[in-house]
Amino acid sequence: MVRLYVFKPIEARLIAKPANVGDCETAVALTDNGEVRLYLEAGGGSYRLCISGEGWAPTLMINGIVMHTALMDPIKYTEDKLRGVRLRGRVVLDCCTGLGYTALVELRRGARWVISIEADENVLELARYNPWSRHLTDGRIDLFLGDIYDLLAWIRDSSIGVVVHDPPRPTRSWGPLYSRELYKMYYRALARGGMLYHYVPRTGSRYRGVNLARGVANRLREAGFTIIGENEYGILAVKH
Repeated sequence: MVRLYVFKPIEARLIAKPANVGDCETAVALTDNGEVRLYLEAGGGSYRLCISGEGWAPTLMINGIVMHTALMDPIKYTEDKLRGVRLRGRVVLDCCTGLGYTALVELRRGARWVISIEADENVLELARYNPWSRHLTDGRIDLFLGDIYDLLAWIRDSSIGVVVHDPPRPTRSWGPLYSRELYKMYYRALARGGMLYHYVPRTGSRYRGVNLARGVANRLREAGFTIIGENEYGILAVKH
């Protein structure tokens, strides 16, 4: 199931308080109604906004796993990831909204329209307190809550210019985000000459000895894509 999500930011200023999670400190939102510790427990999982550097945008942790990075400003990290992706004037399908940093960079680099989807409403609830997520109200972004497979069933063939696929590290629950079936659906949705950027968590190279990037590249080729580049963050492919 998928539905359009109306993002309603909450005016807040963020400060950090120690959380005993490495170098990350739990963010606390200072609102008109007092302090809100940006930590949630729901559905057997935990969600936390963390701040690891002065002046940096916060990063997201789910079940203790950092979704962006704690080593640099996550927005700068996102800009580095997307270098080489041609976005200007294009319709972009952005999978795994998270805190919206990928959508922000896409707009900064000239995307005409961003269709962004997040599967977990808890993530968007935390994002409402994040000053660096307020652009999710931008009229050039359509934000959806739900399953990427369901959203792709709605999207017309050859209607997307760029796909930016930014999944978490593969686990049992997130494994479908690395499937050949999904890549085939992306291929169908992309226009000829359209690009796909696939973020590949580097932890995958050490995860049980699996070379995650190689597996992703092989499945993309099986889905019809041509690999045209790779950086330290992910793989760039094209539909010919």
